[in-house]
Amino acid sequence: MNEARPPVWVLDTNVIVSGLLVPISFPGLLIDYAAAGRLVIAYNEAIRTEYFEVLARSRLGIDPDKAGAFTRSLSIAGYVADAPAGSLDLPDPDDELFLAVALATQDRVLVTGNTRHFPVRLRRGVTVLTPREAVGRLRR
Repeated sequence: MNEARPPVWVLDTNVIVSGLLVPISFPGLLIDYAAAGRLVIAYNEAIRTEYFEVLARSRLGIDPDKAGAFTRSLSIAGYVADAPAGSLDLPDPDDELFLAVALATQDRVLVTGNTRHFPVRLRRGVTVLTPREAVGRLRR
C-alpha cells in the first residue's frame, strides 16, 4: 500500500449497513476512516445504486440522516471505477459487481462480512478481507 495516498477499497453493502447500524464496530470504523480521508471507497454505478436502495429500506432501521450523509460523502470522496464486463463465476452473481470493481482498482481489495461468498480460487488476485482484518491493515 502506498503511504502517499489512502487505500482505495471496495466495501460490500453488508459492511456499509453494519457500520451505519453499529457505529462502534469494525464496519463503523471503516466508515469513519472513509469520512476522515484515510480510506477511499471504490464503487461503480451499480454499487452506488445498491447502496442507495438498501440503505433506504425502512425495515433495516438505518437513520435516514446517517444514510444520507454516507451517500453524499461517497459522491464527494469515493472512487468511481469502470468494472470489467462479463461473468466472474461467483456462487452468487449479485456479488460479482463488487469483485469486478475491486479488479478495476490499483489496490484490488474487497471488504465483506461474507468472505465465503468469494472463494479463493475465484478471486482473480483480489484480496478479500473481513472488516476486522481491514481495520487491522489501516491501523498499521
